[in-house]
Parts: sequence; C-alpha cells; structure tokens
Amino acid sequence: KFDNQTLKLIELNDISVGMNQQAVKESWGDPDAVDIAGNEVYGNQAWKYSKMVTSAEGYKRELRVIYFEAGKVVGWETF
Repeated sequence: KFDNQTLKLIELNDISVGMNQQAVKESWGDPDAVDIAGNEVYGNQAWKYSKMVTSAEGYKRELRVIYFEAGKVVGWETF
C-alpha cells in the first residue's frame, strides 16, 4: 500500500516530507499526543513523540514533533 521509497523509510524507522499519517504510524508508531491546528477537517496536526536517546551524559528524553498539513508531513523538530 506504500511506494518503495516509503517502504524503505518505514524499515529504517525514518520519515520524510510528504509522507501520509498512516506511513508515519507504520514507521514511528502511534504518537504520544496530537495537537490540532485550526479546523480538524483540514488535517493540520502536530504529532508528539517522546523517546529516550543516548547522549554524552547518558540517557536523555528527546521530544520529536511532526507537523502535518492536509494529512501529509511538512516538517518536524527535535527538542
């Protein structure tokens, strides 16, 4: 149900601009939280993921936010 490029990204647990929400769920799982911007019918959302990652000081919690417009990834940030 996904093209070859999207399938490769899912296998690598990665995402890209233009991915739909189902592909992101296949790659990263269900988000910890979803914020809706404006009218929900337009599909503008921010999905939040919290993950433990290694750092020079040991483990730290990393927050990742994926931004969707019309149900497609338009960008993301890591905090």
